[in-house]
Amino acid sequence: MVRIYKKGNRKPLVVKSFSDEKLGGKEQALQEAIQWRNEQIKINGIIDHRFVEAPAAHNFHARNTSGVTGVSIDYRIDAKSGVTHAYWLAKVVVAGKPKTKSWSIRRHGYKKAWELAVAFRIKMTSQSLTIQAPPKPNQKLLSWAAENQIQLSRE
Repeated sequence: MVRIYKKGNRKPLVVKSFSDEKLGGKEQALQEAIQWRNEQIKINGIIDHRFVEAPAAHNFHARNTSGVTGVSIDYRIDAKSGVTHAYWLAKVVVAGKPKTKSWSIRRHGYKKAWELAVAFRIKMTSQSLTIQAPPKPNQKLLSWAAENQIQLSRE
């Protein structure tokens, strides 16, 4: 994936993904991505630029609380009943378009929902997994589980 930002902007100017499968392998996809990036830098008149290699995007970041890039816990309030639902969420960008999928902690359990989110993220991105279990539930999730009488085990 290539993302080009103009200095001072948090939103990318242009974004494009390059599929290994569609382009005949990683090397060909990389070459296409580099060529497209260089063209976009010229087209958009970007003079001062730096490149960030893809592996850095998959490193553990201080804001990452799940241990897996693109996987997080989120909460949804049902508009009709007012009931709050907790779920593990996986986010990916496919062909330049964001895709999000979630798994209910109430329905699947804490660990299984995390495993499903991680499996989806790995399938969609070929991201490598460095941890084998979800992190301990945070206080917000523990409070939600207590209010809803849900047992949160990491199993």
